[in-house]
Amino acid sequence: MTCVALATEEERCIDYYKTDEEFDLNLLAGDWFAVYYWPPLRRQKKKCEVIKFNRISSSEVGCAADNIPFGANVFKSTYNSSADKLRDIFYFGNGEVKEQVRDCKRVSKYLFVDLFEGYIMGINCSSEGRGVLLAKVLPTNEELLSVIEDIPVMTGRSGSPNCPLAP
Repeated sequence: MTCVALATEEERCIDYYKTDEEFDLNLLAGDWFAVYYWPPLRRQKKKCEVIKFNRISSSEVGCAADNIPFGANVFKSTYNSSADKLRDIFYFGNGEVKEQVRDCKRVSKYLFVDLFEGYIMGINCSSEGRGVLLAKVLPTNEELLSVIEDIPVMTGRSGSPNCPLAP
C-alpha cells in the first residue's frame, strides 16, 4: 500500500504559478501602482495610491523581527489600505517563493512574477492565490486590459482595478 500526501492549497497554488525563475526582490525598489486585483476587492478607492517598496535592514523590521531571519534581504512595502490605514508589509527570501510578513506576525508564501517591462504580478499562495498586478506607470483601462489578456494564468479569472486608471 502506498501513501500519497495530498498537497495543501498553498502548495498547489505555488505549483500553479511558479515559473522556475528566481525573483530578485531588488526589482521591486521604488514606487508601484496596484492596478488590478483578483478576485476583485469590495472597496473602491477614489484615486490609485502608490505602493512604496524599499530595501531595509533586518534591524528595521520592528515587530516583525521574530519572523524574519537576521541578515535577510528584506523589502518593505508601504501603502494606504482600502480602509485608508497606513500598512507596512515585509518580503524576504531566496529562490522563487518569498515570505510575506504582515501585521507583525502573519507569515505567508508569496510569489512575484516579472511579466514584462513595468509590470509585476504578486500572488499570495497562503490566501487562496489572491493576486495583484503592479505597474510602474498608471495605465489606461485599455492598456490594462491588453496586459491582462497577455497573461496566460489570467484567462477565465475575474478581477478588477480598485481605483480610477489614467485617462
